[in-house]
Amino acid sequence: MQGEITRIESGPTKERIVRSSLMFTLFAVGAVWFAYDGWKGYPDKNFREHIESLPPEDREKAKESAVYPEVSEETLRSAQEAVRKIGLDNQRNALEDLYGGPPSYENDQTLYYYGPYFRVEFPIKNGSLGELVPQATEKRQLDIAVQQWLAVGLAVFSLFVLIHVLRVIFTQLTLDENGLSYRGKGSISWKDMTALEADRFREKGWVDLVFSDNGRERRLRLDEYHLKAFNDVIAAICTQKGFEDPVELEKAEKAAKQQQT
Repeated sequence: MQGEITRIESGPTKERIVRSSLMFTLFAVGAVWFAYDGWKGYPDKNFREHIESLPPEDREKAKESAVYPEVSEETLRSAQEAVRKIGLDNQRNALEDLYGGPPSYENDQTLYYYGPYFRVEFPIKNGSLGELVPQATEKRQLDIAVQQWLAVGLAVFSLFVLIHVLRVIFTQLTLDENGLSYRGKGSISWKDMTALEADRFREKGWVDLVFSDNGRERRLRLDEYHLKAFNDVIAAICTQKGFEDPVELEKAEKAAKQQQT
């Protein structure tokens, strides 16, 4: 090994931080977008559709109408049974028990029950409720569920990407008189470094530092995309251990080609 070495510290490259952060932003924005549609946008759109189905003179009064999760296609049979009861009061009580409250809106001609993706109208005829009129909204249950599933999936994936971004930001490699220390990957003393494999450096931009770990041969990958001071780190290792420097070799080859042209 050569003489004393100047301490070198390397964090991550700016390019890797930016790319990783953009990836996180992309998935996080997607999660927020789908969450908004699933829990706010689509239900609000369906509610506006409920209101716009009313006669124009009733729409303003119905803007605070209740929305009942129980109002759905699955409860239509029970609603039909409620309508078959004798007397308007008995019919109303049965519907309130079924849906969980009074009509979302009512006028002299009709009772209206609104759900997140479904509505049912009960026309009043001769002092009792007539045959119910069901209507699904444009945004169905599956449409809303898909948005919510996508939001949850992207949120979970965004969390993993955020962890990756933090690891990138806190990348730290130190090279000093004791050898190499790479945060999260361990330390290698100078005497344990045995070779530098650079067969794929031109193609991939990385090298593998071969070292001995209690008699076992192992490799540590050093990537120019990951390390801001990659060139300085490789130059110092090659100088200290007498390895061929792939960075300088590539520079020399490029210079020779330029001279030839």
